[in-house]
Amino acid sequence: MDAQFARLLEFAERPNTVLQVAPFSMGARRPFSLPITVLTMPDRSLVSYAESAHRGHLERESASVLPILAAYHQLQAEAHSQAASVALIERLRKGFK
Repeated sequence: MDAQFARLLEFAERPNTVLQVAPFSMGARRPFSLPITVLTMPDRSLVSYAESAHRGHLERESASVLPILAAYHQLQAEAHSQAASVALIERLRKGFK
């Protein structure tokens, strides 16, 4: 577990990344139950990709991608800031040493 926490802290130090932890207290407001990736293509169109244990799903239709993007932005707004996320991980890491 310590190595996983260390990896997250290293990730947060990169200049082109943002690490945010979504608290368990979000409960049912958590918009995703699977990993989601939203990409902006060179032509500025949006694409989303969701993956489960059994399959992946690529979505290119704006009507389907825009609600996913809105849910992602809501998740970002409710998640801890990067500084608070890093502090939380550091506190948890101390408990595992």
